[in-house]
Amino acid sequence: MSYSLRALQSFAFALTLACDLALPLSHAAEPNPRVVTQITADVVIAGGSTAALAAAFAAAEEGATVALLEPTDWIGGQLTSSAVPAVDEAWHAIEGKDNKVRLDVAAIARDPRNMTPFFRDALKEIGNPGRGWVSRFCFEPEKILTGALEPRAKKLAERLSIYRNTVVKRAEMSADGQRIVALEAITRTPRAGLAAAGYDVLPSQDLPRWYSAKDDERFTKQTLKFTAPVFIDATEWGELLVLARAPYLQGVDREERAEVVNDQLGQAIVYCLVQKIEATPEPDASVAYGCDKLALDSMGYGGYGDRADAWERIWTYRRILSTAEEPRVGDLCLQNWGYSESVGDGGNDYPFGYFLVSMKDAAAECADWQGGVNREVLAGAEQRALAWHEWFRRQAPKPFDPDQIVLAPEVLGTSHGIAKQPYIRDTRRSVGLDGFRLTLADLTADGDATAQTGTAFPDTIALGAYAADIHPLVGYKYPDFVLENHPTLPFCIPFRALTNEKVGNLLVAGKTMAQTFLANSATRLHPIEWSTGTAAGVAAARMSAHAETTSDILRDIQPLRAAVKKHTPVEWTIDAKNAGRAK
Repeated sequence: MSYSLRALQSFAFALTLACDLALPLSHAAEPNPRVVTQITADVVIAGGSTAALAAAFAAAEEGATVALLEPTDWIGGQLTSSAVPAVDEAWHAIEGKDNKVRLDVAAIARDPRNMTPFFRDALKEIGNPGRGWVSRFCFEPEKILTGALEPRAKKLAERLSIYRNTVVKRAEMSADGQRIVALEAITRTPRAGLAAAGYDVLPSQDLPRWYSAKDDERFTKQTLKFTAPVFIDATEWGELLVLARAPYLQGVDREERAEVVNDQLGQAIVYCLVQKIEATPEPDASVAYGCDKLALDSMGYGGYGDRADAWERIWTYRRILSTAEEPRVGDLCLQNWGYSESVGDGGNDYPFGYFLVSMKDAAAECADWQGGVNREVLAGAEQRALAWHEWFRRQAPKPFDPDQIVLAPEVLGTSHGIAKQPYIRDTRRSVGLDGFRLTLADLTADGDATAQTGTAFPDTIALGAYAADIHPLVGYKYPDFVLENHPTLPFCIPFRALTNEKVGNLLVAGKTMAQTFLANSATRLHPIEWSTGTAAGVAAARMSAHAETTSDILRDIQPLRAAVKKHTPVEWTIDAKNAGRAK
């Protein structure tokens, strides 16, 4: 049986999820007593993102003992478990009134002097074995996992403890609610015989098991209680912000500088998958299991629908392994293709619902935390991903037979055919000290036609460069200021963006930063997550060592800036050749 057949059978099982969601889970009859293991560290990171791993490395290198809670068995976030190992870098330039390029943002962002050294060197070592054209770096997730991330974790093992397959469950707060005292988490261990180390069931179906403290037919569980002077929320879903009752926002701001939001309107999510071209056609059972016809009817090339070479261009877009420029046998193609509302079709992006539950429902869920996500949306995204595989393979041009195009789930460490986790583009966002939120105006210097960088904050501790990029939900009206693409300058990220206005021993990094919806759309990419995570890790180590709060750090920011600078740049280097260059 091919991987394609196995994955498609899993897809058939996913189609029954609408009914399954209404049914209680069937657990093995062995309720384990509530035994809590106590763990103490200097810094505890609720993780799962690229920023979380960067923070863990930096804090440990600064001498702190670190506990990283990783919800999957692959560290690295969107680089690995969310399967976006085609690294997004700035691609744009800023033009002046004369239509000439006045600032080459792409060149500045890719200047080695402006990149976090570890991340830069890891990518350089891997290169572009996929010959993908979306990025200089398109590779299999395990290339960076085993080639760079795991070796570094091993070197730091004396101070860094990684708790894999571990999700956050509840937070214990001080009496005044201004400090996290402890964080409780659930670790699951797959029972013997489970395929793909427990990643054989679609994520939306398995998620309740992850958050249950009871042993079940798939996993044994352990409840862990972490105490530390400092905590970091670098989760993909902003979970610790909710559990700590920390001020946060989610969804689209009605105005860029306003706090009123539509908390059920954000960006599309996507379950990535990998396809392979096999030498010999092999019969596929997709017709037998019955594809979701609605999903198939809305599949298409999106914005590439009028191109004769659309299939080849999409195939090579995020390709992660190949020996030639054109598609050929042996290729591995990562599929992460957008949806066009104007055309009415597209790829495996899922634009038909927001993945986070409302802020009100999330607060109610704290009594029995399940991740705070809408499982029906996750299930829909899973179905769309597998339907995209079916549709896209059927479009394979000659000389390929559609049955040569099969899923390669082993590349993603699963057996169901899609990534371990969805790739999300926006999440719950902290409200920083004194109500601070990074805005799009900060990334564009508020339209200053002579500026070379965004707002130069006195507390800048991380850098970023990417255009504000929106993957909208279908059928929703976004405010007029929310356009799908906004060019930005090379921008600065201040320490305040890594803080929370109420909880003094909580830091945030990556997508959970204190920022607006539009700012998040430009800061969500791999290099920026690594930069902000690194800064948060250094800050956490310093706070722990000196018994400081985020307010203490902000009052005397220069020692932190100096410490962060040893790990990642905190100021932009811009040469004359990158400014004022004619087209």
